[in-house]
Amino acid sequence: MTLPSRRRSVLKTLISAAVWAGGLLPAWVARAAERNAPAFDAKTLDEGLAAAAVADAVETDLIVLKAPDIAENSALVHIEIESKLPDTRSILLFAEKNPQPFVAQFDILPGMDPFVAVRIKMAESAFLRVVVRAGGKSYVVRRETKVTLGGCSG
Repeated sequence: MTLPSRRRSVLKTLISAAVWAGGLLPAWVARAAERNAPAFDAKTLDEGLAAAAVADAVETDLIVLKAPDIAENSALVHIEIESKLPDTRSILLFAEKNPQPFVAQFDILPGMDPFVAVRIKMAESAFLRVVVRAGGKSYVVRRETKVTLGGCSG
């Protein structure tokens, strides 16, 4: 069982326990563990982009990606992402050389600011790729981050 599969399994167990204990969580949270499973399990960037249905993303300067030029500790790489695209629906983050490049997906609900800040692990120096789904289309921006200490492996 791969690490993301274990995470989903643990998440489903915790969600089931919480729902059983009192129905504390809405149904959409239970489905979150399975969202984009093929994309999260992909071993290459191209497979991940295809599985997430964003391989045709168009480059834009309306996505702000803040990441360090050099990360001293690749186990904690701080990233901030802001979409200036109207009708932003989701933000997807990929680290090109990670064993599983699809790192995160954030769904943006109406009324929310399309901004996220996250810390990720990076296997090695690589390009970070952010894809934003907005207005029925996909847009992308890339930025290289170099790491000095490896943060994750297979």
